[in-house]
Amino acid sequence: MTQVNTTHLPSAKLKDLTPGSCCTVIEMGADSNSTRLKSMGICLGRTLEVIKAGDPLIVKVYGTRIGLSARMAEGILVRGCHGARRCWERNS
Repeated sequence: MTQVNTTHLPSAKLKDLTPGSCCTVIEMGADSNSTRLKSMGICLGRTLEVIKAGDPLIVKVYGTRIGLSARMAEGILVRGCHGARRCWERNS
């Protein structure tokens, strides 16, 4: 697998992305929500695809759709995937 350097791409809060956006988690809060998010498969370095914006925000993680409240999504900082329309294209 080829690693893609995305450090030059801008970061954003997960809650601000639009449907169809592909991103990688680069920072999560250290509160109790981080433990809950990790148990759902959302952790540092994980690639996500935004399915639905709003509250709840729906993301796809490894083919599974997960609903997040806007409050939880507020604490997740992401960086867009480079050169891929969809998450699975980046890793193939």
